[in-house]
Amino acid sequence: MNITFLTKRQINKYILLSVIIILTFTIALSFTVNKTTCNFNIYSYEQEIGVCGNTATQESIKADKTSDSFNHDKAPQANLSGYEARVLDLLNTVRVDNGLSALAPDQGLTDISRARSSDLLSRDYFSHYTPEGTNVFDLMKESGIQFSAAGENLAHARPPDIGTPEAFLDAWMNSPEHKANIMQSKFGTIGVGMVENGDRRVVTTVFKN
Repeated sequence: MNITFLTKRQINKYILLSVIIILTFTIALSFTVNKTTCNFNIYSYEQEIGVCGNTATQESIKADKTSDSFNHDKAPQANLSGYEARVLDLLNTVRVDNGLSALAPDQGLTDISRARSSDLLSRDYFSHYTPEGTNVFDLMKESGIQFSAAGENLAHARPPDIGTPEAFLDAWMNSPEHKANIMQSKFGTIGVGMVENGDRRVVTTVFKN
């Protein structure tokens, strides 16, 4: 009887191969902190789509009455890229199909969305809270944007090309917290910001009443 002994290097190779095979299947992880929920779909070591959702109600802010409800006669405007416009179109299709009004793009919210995506990308983190502990609602108030209800959905993908608008919409709609932001009847305006580099694509959507 022949007995074959494996070297330590061969054993490590087989262990690594087994781990890669296991991680090839989709793994869904989620955690909730206050009103923040993040979900990650890991397709392999090199492929990942993640989404994060956050909401806030600012009862203490005395916003002007005209900003508390969406006025379709004075709809906001925003300069969106083709990708950002596609995200907005998909979100509005879902809302209208479910009897809700379409969201109007707002330049101020879009600027904030792009700033958030850029910060997440440049400092390589994925959270509703910056390393300094601030969030999008702080940024909105600093920018003079008044709101009584607001929300933020985040998404990122590695590599960038798997993060299509359709893939992100699917991920958001399959998460109750993210879907709740999209389907929130109080929201009437939205900002969409997509930033990417050769390794990662990040999309931020900011909603408000």
